[in-house]
Amino acid sequence: ANEEAAGLPGTDIHIYALNWSGNTPSLGARIGGVTRPGYDNQPFFTPDGTGLLYTAGDPATGETDVWRLDLETGETIAVTQTPDESEYSPRIAPDGILSYIYQPPGGYAGNVYLHHVESGERVSAEALAPVGYYVFSRRMDFVATFALGEPNRLALIDRTVTPEAVTYLADNPGRTFARSEAGHIFVSIEDENGRHRVHALDPETGELSPRFLLPDTWQDFAVLFNPEGRYAFFAAGEETLQYRSRQQRETFDLGELGLSGVTRVAVSPDATQIAIVAEE
Repeated sequence: ANEEAAGLPGTDIHIYALNWSGNTPSLGARIGGVTRPGYDNQPFFTPDGTGLLYTAGDPATGETDVWRLDLETGETIAVTQTPDESEYSPRIAPDGILSYIYQPPGGYAGNVYLHHVESGERVSAEALAPVGYYVFSRRMDFVATFALGEPNRLALIDRTVTPEAVTYLADNPGRTFARSEAGHIFVSIEDENGRHRVHALDPETGELSPRFLLPDTWQDFAVLFNPEGRYAFFAAGEETLQYRSRQQRETFDLGELGLSGVTRVAVSPDATQIAIVAEE
């Protein structure tokens, strides 16, 4: 089960305009989001820039479904409405298909699924279970997953062979699995002090390259290309948002905006909007 949704904490999604002065970002006005009682989390901007996918919990059943927020109208629509089943960690796979973690009725196992929304057809994209978070490589040959266990492990699954080949790369990954527009994969790995370091993962070789250390107990970040076309990251935790690029560090006080208990962060493909998850 998704460890957060199991208890379904009350979380909201807040979307702010992201303004740029050269390569320096600033937070603009709040331009939307999802605020309702219960669990609304795991935001993912669709590649076409028109929508935000997210996971919504049903407080009565504890089950979760995938929803879509229309960024122009502010309307929310259920993408999956499955009694007795849960879907979470939604994203759009590189081939344009909706993907998520699927949890069967009464089951603990979770697999990565691909779902053709038009036909309703959905198929398991990998056999390893239970996994909680994931990201596909750009050609979808590989899927990097958060394999639940004692300890949790970072597992790289080769989907091109039968049966799939699973390589365990590290213990204690974080919950953010990000892929840049250029196809690079980023994950975090917890060190012996309980702090998470962001790493780049080359799915072809399984090689992990350390990038930077996240503050405190943070494990949530997003990768983007800044206006000069270079990699940059936003990281979030507690009441703070941080931006870092090769040249720059910027810190934003989210407490001033009334946000606390901040966790996940997502950035739109054109880097003009940022979604931040906070406690209700």
